[in-house]
Amino acid sequence: MKGIEIVWLSQTDLTNLNAGEGEANFIDIKKYKKNGVEYPYVSGQAMRHYFKEAIRRNLDGEYMCVPNDKGETCGNIKDCVGCDLFGFMTTIKKGTIIPGYPEGHPGGAMTRVSPVKVSPAMGLLSFEENAVVDFLTRRHRMEKGEMKGDIVNVEIGVNLYKCGIAIDVTRVGGEEKIDEKTRSVKMEYYVDKDTRKKRISKVIEVLRYLSDYSKQARLLTDFTPDIILIAFQDVYSHRLQKAFTLENGRLDLERLEAIISDVKEYSPKIIAGILPGVIENENEVKAKLEELSVEVKSANEAIKEALDYLDKQEP
Repeated sequence: MKGIEIVWLSQTDLTNLNAGEGEANFIDIKKYKKNGVEYPYVSGQAMRHYFKEAIRRNLDGEYMCVPNDKGETCGNIKDCVGCDLFGFMTTIKKGTIIPGYPEGHPGGAMTRVSPVKVSPAMGLLSFEENAVVDFLTRRHRMEKGEMKGDIVNVEIGVNLYKCGIAIDVTRVGGEEKIDEKTRSVKMEYYVDKDTRKKRISKVIEVLRYLSDYSKQARLLTDFTPDIILIAFQDVYSHRLQKAFTLENGRLDLERLEAIISDVKEYSPKIIAGILPGVIENENEVKAKLEELSVEVKSANEAIKEALDYLDKQEP
């Protein structure tokens, strides 16, 4: 197993998951344009933050560092779950003992490419037809106990978002090292197989618990998967991300079949989960998946089955 790829759809109520630049008294929603129509999106940076915080909330005695005032992390792949899974750009002091440098790091910049890749969450319904401008008040205590209030306008909307992650299983818990004699590259691991598997499982598990989005004090939102595909792959690929295309509330069955047929060539296990009432052609999608020998469960059951399958694999 070299990769795990996940793509999902999540239906939201009125919310603003990732604000744009806006102005002093106006909080907008990030948007992209397609064929002249605006759609909302949540940036990849914000999605990474949501995953990191969800993992931090669900640590089971593991260590996960907090960035310093410069945004730099510890860079210790062996001990830090966050630095291992999400990579880093940091400065290492000369002489620091970290995995791969038993005699001390020579000092300087150090970079790790993230084994966990996260896509922006792309809204599939037009913004204009599914949004409203709400307002909130900000109250400030002035001198002599007086109160002053500001009115802030906030864009909020309902939508159906397509999200995705890919886990480069081979790189979790280690990094590539160049053999100077043979000029070849091999992986050097700093943790055992069980630790690697546990870290990978945390990424999948927190799909059930994503919660630390922006504006949640006033906009309680569930952004966990409603329709999900999970593929365990013998090659590392992002192909599954193209499986879901929405047209007038219906998933494109031809596209779904084409992508799953491609991915099945190098994926011994594909799992699907569907929450009722999210798409128009739900029954047709279930029938197509079963025709492709992909068992359909609820979204929550699909995630739990993926965790059970991972537990039996050799990472």
